[in-house]
Amino acid sequence: MKSYYDEVKDIMVKYPSSRDDDYLLYSIYLHMNGYVKSDERFFDVFPKAKERGLPSYEGITRARRKVQEKEPSLRGKNYEKRHKEEEEYHDYYRDN
Repeated sequence: MKSYYDEVKDIMVKYPSSRDDDYLLYSIYLHMNGYVKSDERFFDVFPKAKERGLPSYEGITRARRKVQEKEPSLRGKNYEKRHKEEEEYHDYYRDN
């Protein structure tokens, strides 16, 4: 995971809505690092990510999860709900 951690953390501090929206987080990351122009639409850019040499979407979202694991104040509104659902899922499939 390159060193996305610090940049992702900075975005999450500056743009709280990015804590619960990976697409927003990724698009902000791309714009802040000059990978896309401000007038380009995300849905035109994303399908050509590999051709354009964009950073991995998965790497950015992995960095978000790591930031939220280490920084409880940056967990966003959906963090607890996601983890509760994940726990229920594991409990259900462990028992069946």
